[in-house]
Amino acid sequence: MNLFKQGININYSPLKIYQVFLVFLVVALFIRFPFFFRDYIDRDESTFILMGQSWAEGHLPYTTLWDLKPPLAFLFFAAVITIFGKSFIAIRLAGTIAIAVTSLYLFKIGDRLAGRKAGFWCGMLYIFLSSLFGNVQGVMTEHLSMLFLVPAFWFLIKATNKRHILWAGILFGAAAMTKLNLAYPILFMGLGLMYFEYRAKGIYASLENGSLYGAGVSIPVILTAIPYYLDNLLLVWWESVILAPLHYDTPDPANNIDAFADLLPFIGIAALLIFLNSKKRCFPRLCRNYTYILLALAGTMVSFIQSGEVNSHYLIQLYPFLILPLVVIVSHMKWSWKLAYTPFAALLLMLIQFEPLKEYCFLGDRVLQGKSLYNGEGIEVPEYIRTHIGDVQSAFFLENHIGYWLINEHPPTKSVTHPSNLDREQLYPYYDNPRKNSVEELRYICSEVNPQIIVTERGKIPFMKDNSPDNIYFKDILAKKYRFVKRIGEAEIYRRKY
Repeated sequence: MNLFKQGININYSPLKIYQVFLVFLVVALFIRFPFFFRDYIDRDESTFILMGQSWAEGHLPYTTLWDLKPPLAFLFFAAVITIFGKSFIAIRLAGTIAIAVTSLYLFKIGDRLAGRKAGFWCGMLYIFLSSLFGNVQGVMTEHLSMLFLVPAFWFLIKATNKRHILWAGILFGAAAMTKLNLAYPILFMGLGLMYFEYRAKGIYASLENGSLYGAGVSIPVILTAIPYYLDNLLLVWWESVILAPLHYDTPDPANNIDAFADLLPFIGIAALLIFLNSKKRCFPRLCRNYTYILLALAGTMVSFIQSGEVNSHYLIQLYPFLILPLVVIVSHMKWSWKLAYTPFAALLLMLIQFEPLKEYCFLGDRVLQGKSLYNGEGIEVPEYIRTHIGDVQSAFFLENHIGYWLINEHPPTKSVTHPSNLDREQLYPYYDNPRKNSVEELRYICSEVNPQIIVTERGKIPFMKDNSPDNIYFKDILAKKYRFVKRIGEAEIYRRKY
């Protein structure tokens, strides 16, 4: 009982770096392990796996399959697949290690700003926020980009020589070549660096270090272009990596307003932290590190508003720069009351671990029933196809498209590597699609490619309106040329009649 009254006092000082990393890795693994066996957690992750598989087979990104992400996003998946083969466990374990490494650098930053305890909880909070909610149990480009961006930020705040600035730039460039919208916070922080160098050493030092920073950022960008240049495909790189993202969304001020509205809670949190810091002076006025944090937050939010969309996994890019000031400010506060926090912490941990614990129970139930741990329509549909249909000559997955990977097939055209890209007609010119719109693309796939198997959801294209021209055409094709074979969950399998 005494333990519950007094709580547990942890001595963070003796913790060595490798011990902190192991703690972070164990916690991240505990949270994420039960999701290693899911078919797919987010459509994007399945697309990255397909792009990585294509690269592992020797095809540069954007040449045979296409998606709107920079090349380093796919290199991670290509490397894991090349080494370990087709393994969900290997991909998601590598993603878990990436999160633990990112948390370790947040620990180092927090330790530098406010001590070891603050650093420890910076890392731990990042693990929770990047693993527990929404669709972040998969390996997303946000996780991979933070693997570069957070260490880059570490070099930026400890920059005592030109080598640190160069390394910060290189790692920031790698982050941008994993998630392109990070160009905004990288630019903002670069301008902040130049401002502080100007204040401290004058215009020459500002230009010199700003140029060094910019050169570092440019190195990964140039390196990703070199393989395309050597293969006479530099235009493919330029159109897919640089031009296409600028046309991802049709300009619509309403979308920008919606994105701003979605960000209001996080803007409010940032404003509260700024207010508390002004009262508590946890960061000195015009402190470099504090300013860099605010610039990173501002740049990331501007990128979301400009894109007109804020998906839940996008927020992973915000978390490090909200966690750092939050933990630093809390660590400077003097509490007028004491909380015997052991039972409180235990209850809180149980609540935030509800989703992983629920998944562990689900897996345990499958084991007791003698079923495979691997689960989900994206696993069961390919298994049914292999068992009851055999080898297929061609397939078209409008949902559960991880199925291509599991039956050793490729999407019928570049535009459906990610199924929802079918509807992004504004991107067609940037991968030289000869069809002009989604109906033409569907007609080509269903009449020219003529897939033997179509997998969709409820007999329609799941991400388009029922009465859209695309769905009207698609339903007509299914009725005339295909017969319904099997429903597995929400997925429906159709087989060509002739």
